[in-house]
Amino acid sequence: MRGRMLTAIIVLVIGTSMAQDTVLDKARSCISTLAAPAMFGRGYVNGGDSLAADWIAERFEALGLEPLEGRRFQPFTFPVNTFPDSVRVHIDGRRSRPGIDFIVDPASGPDSGTFHLVHLVPEDLHTPERRAMTIGAVMGSAVVLDLPPSKHKDTLAMYRSWEHELVRFVPVIRRAHGKLTWSVAATPTRHALIEMVSGAVPDTASEVTIAVAPVAVPRHHARNVLGVVKARGGSRDWVVITAHYDHLGMMGPDVLFAGANDNASGVAMMLSLAEEVARAPLKHNVLFIAFAGEEAGLHGSRWCVTDRPIDLARIRMLVNLDLNGTGEEGITVVNATEHKAVFRRLVKINARHKRLPQVKERGPACNSDHCPFALKGVPAIFIYTMGGVSHYHDVDDLPATLSLAGFEGLRRNLLDLLPTL
Repeated sequence: MRGRMLTAIIVLVIGTSMAQDTVLDKARSCISTLAAPAMFGRGYVNGGDSLAADWIAERFEALGLEPLEGRRFQPFTFPVNTFPDSVRVHIDGRRSRPGIDFIVDPASGPDSGTFHLVHLVPEDLHTPERRAMTIGAVMGSAVVLDLPPSKHKDTLAMYRSWEHELVRFVPVIRRAHGKLTWSVAATPTRHALIEMVSGAVPDTASEVTIAVAPVAVPRHHARNVLGVVKARGGSRDWVVITAHYDHLGMMGPDVLFAGANDNASGVAMMLSLAEEVARAPLKHNVLFIAFAGEEAGLHGSRWCVTDRPIDLARIRMLVNLDLNGTGEEGITVVNATEHKAVFRRLVKINARHKRLPQVKERGPACNSDHCPFALKGVPAIFIYTMGGVSHYHDVDDLPATLSLAGFEGLRRNLLDLLPTL
């Protein structure tokens, strides 16, 4: 009898371990596919975001998720500034490495040529009169902004206003205080705007060669991807699970922003949940949405609450998944203070099974695709993992850096939570 019990326990442990390995293997495969060079950073060069949309649609189909009333895609457009061509910066004849020594600002305009470098300090720019004199003196040159680091909101806003004024007339280089962090902009400025790590621009630098050729796309075509698992009964209500699949794309053909954590990891979590929900439908309909255009300004989710593919009033809860690739320190739930009952339920589930180190409460923040829904009165939370690597909007956000330490714990907690919503 004892031998049979021991055998059963061993089989159960091995089976559980194998199932977990399978879940993590699938997650890593998904992340590696979406963050591969062949997806071009899921951005705006070489149709990267469209390639990712097609791949996710195929996964929805394979998992048995139905289109929403015949719609697999929800198309929309938005303006975006793109960088399909190589970007080059040479300081005093020395080549700077794109993505490592410098990035072009996402709103950078075009410039090509060699320019005399003028170093500017705050005293050159403090007043409108000083700025006018300085701009007159530097015409035909490029400028380096030697501005002291600051975390003060008003000071940083003042720095940006100086940049925006100067870049109307000359190429501008600003020194990075910390790591290089890229983003997406809608339209280009008149001249090149470049950010360089401090060591790449010596105080004695006197010449810069620049080659930046952005392409402004006034109507970039993007698509949200929709998948439905219908309720067991005849419920008209919905639970919505979302994750954005887009990222920053390419800064020229040589610089890839792969976006493994942001947000291939959230898509992997969404697909993992979709697989389980498709196998065992809930008491309410579940809509899975892979959003495009998040990095460019929450465009996909903003369009979704405008186009309204389902009645927003019938949504019981939206769960948005973003940055799910770590978890050494647990998870944070944004909007937890607005939805205390759901948050307490999630805390209780985790405490019962001890799957994550902590489930942390956070108030409202308009920092991901839950926000447009919350602003329309839809109950919505956003979950991200904590701890591990901190690569964000940089060239180091790669699949190999992700531990997925909290992936299975978060997944299982959500699978326990979803039937209660």
